[in-house]
Amino acid sequence: MNGWKALTVLLAPSLAVSIFLFGLAQRPQQTASLQLALPNLSCTQPPKFRVGYQRESNGLQPRDGGFSFQGLSWLETDLCTPGTLILTAAGEVAGGEAPILDVALNSKMLTRESFDRQRTVRLRVPEAGRLTLGYFNDYYRSDARVATLENFSMKGDTCRTLQAVDVPPETGGDWSPSTATATLVAAVPMTVIPCGSGELTLRVVGRAGGKVFPVLKFQQGGRTLLQIPTRETRKAVLLKVTPEPLTVTLINPYFKQLADRNLHIRRLEFRPESPSLP
Repeated sequence: MNGWKALTVLLAPSLAVSIFLFGLAQRPQQTASLQLALPNLSCTQPPKFRVGYQRESNGLQPRDGGFSFQGLSWLETDLCTPGTLILTAAGEVAGGEAPILDVALNSKMLTRESFDRQRTVRLRVPEAGRLTLGYFNDYYRSDARVATLENFSMKGDTCRTLQAVDVPPETGGDWSPSTATATLVAAVPMTVIPCGSGELTLRVVGRAGGKVFPVLKFQQGGRTLLQIPTRETRKAVLLKVTPEPLTVTLINPYFKQLADRNLHIRRLEFRPESPSLP
């Protein structure tokens, strides 16, 4: 799992994804069908398992001949005959709960399996259709220092805008142009390019990690304009700037993973049933 996962703003799944998650989240004794039209099947033997959905870009990855579920996601494949699914999986328990694998055929739950250790499950697949293996009880906790910079405003001698703002992915944070807000987690600087000379104003606020708040350093043209510790309440910042690039660096980053629930499928095999003789 990506170390910054807990700090990433996750977009809600689409309506279709939400409906699908609801269907798969039912207990085995609650096997109501979603009444969806069956998809056109594209079958191979052995079946080819593919990513059906992953909430994060690294939420579901092939690994060592199997698959690693590290976030909310599901696998799917098409089967044109009944048969037996054999899977071996191991789980990483976190938050007091083991990872759970939901197996469904044509949106009908076949089984829900919990993996607090490595074990093998054999499951009869009663008919042809689209088989889905879903991991929906992901859990992750971390302790990190996070600095937030917001309400950027430029009052220049001849202009009143920022020419550009760059928050590289390596910062562990991001930049929202619509709200003029940036977050920093790692010691990689963000860059602000003023439109000209003048006054740059913003507000900073921090989230403590390891019981210490983030400290920010503002530099331009090789000079340190300001070094400021953040707090849980917002502080106003005013800087006299030139048109040169201005960098902002979190100089005391801190990150510690506290818990991470994952599910790893080591073996995944489907054995089709032999056609019965007339």
